[in-house]
Amino acid sequence: MIRVFICPHCGKVRVVSKFLEAQCYDCGTAMETCRIPYVDWVELGEAEREQIRLEYWKKQQ
Repeated sequence: MIRVFICPHCGKVRVVSKFLEAQCYDCGTAMETCRIPYVDWVELGEAEREQIRLEYWKKQQ
């Protein structure tokens, strides 16, 4: 199953296929699983993805 992860510290997005957890490649923080499944994520436009990414990132600020 493919999952979308978002870093709550720096806001980076990572798509992972084999693991249930992921670390951010940029800052090393444990990433959060996105509430949007991958099959829906790929259908979103750039602006919609950015809005979701910012929601996760702003929770930590």
